[in-house]
Amino acid sequence: MFKLYPLVRVVLVALVSLSMTGKACAEQVQYATSVATSAFAANTEQAVDGSLMTAATLSAPALGASRLRLVFSSMVQSGGRVGLVIQAGSTLDVSLLNNMSIRTYMNSNSGYEENIAVNSLVTLSALSGGKANVEFTAGKPFNQIELRVGGLINASLDVDLFAAYAPLAAPLPVELAIFQGKSTAAGTSLSWSTASERNSDYFVVERADDSPESFRAIGQVQGVGTASQLTQYSFVDARPKSLCYYRLRQVDRDGTSSISPVVVVKNAAFSQRLVVYPSLTIENVTVMGVLGTRFALCDQLGRQLQTGEVLASQSVLDVRALPAGIYFVRDLSTGTSTRFVRSTR
Repeated sequence: MFKLYPLVRVVLVALVSLSMTGKACAEQVQYATSVATSAFAANTEQAVDGSLMTAATLSAPALGASRLRLVFSSMVQSGGRVGLVIQAGSTLDVSLLNNMSIRTYMNSNSGYEENIAVNSLVTLSALSGGKANVEFTAGKPFNQIELRVGGLINASLDVDLFAAYAPLAAPLPVELAIFQGKSTAAGTSLSWSTASERNSDYFVVERADDSPESFRAIGQVQGVGTASQLTQYSFVDARPKSLCYYRLRQVDRDGTSSISPVVVVKNAAFSQRLVVYPSLTIENVTVMGVLGTRFALCDQLGRQLQTGEVLASQSVLDVRALPAGIYFVRDLSTGTSTRFVRSTR
């Protein structure tokens, strides 16, 4: 994916990386930074204030479950070690974990990515003051995490959630150095280069006409996969409109993708040229160009068979009466011609 620089809260935390042996190891992580939804939870903002001294409190209701969903500013990738810092009473009784679960989500989707029973996990490590880490390895990417508590044996016992944390993602695999486009006689020439790539699969070239809101794919260029040096790519759009918006969709080998900045190219000269398609036809050909452009249909000897005018940006010619062979549509204002073939089958 293209290299991005998300704004995340970054902390160095030795506390949340205690192993079962009690040995501490400092690790760069990100905390969840905002609250998405909650039910039967109090002081929810204290779970995202970056402090392990304050906590949100989840109280198990008589029916259903209390829940608190938190949001990470940066995507958490699969394989990352993720955890919650929680507390229930002065010490965390393992039996209390039976009615706790953790769910991960992508954005605000109602369907979860993973649903993990806390008692089946994971790594449970005791911290000072009765707190504990509950850790697991993410099986799927996500950016929201939810703790659910329901039906505790001791219904009067609340669960405190101090923080949710995950590894800060490494720089994304593809770093786009430059992306530009220019109008040429052959069409719009697009070029881009990457400063580095890792597990890159391919680039999809997308175009939107007149408004940068309706992009569609017009071509694909294979990536090099992995490279640490500057790599250059190019693509030609042979049939641009007078004003086009272009962007790249870079796709990794694992299917993830990202979008480049948009490049705008004006093709004033090229847009005056008549476009005739299909190049092989049985019944009709369509002539596209500037409204009002006069043209002539000619045979191989240059004899003019009929004339016409581009209406509503295009005109359709019925060529069923023509013998099979090669024909030309000539722009009467510029003298340029476009070839097509009339076939009988």
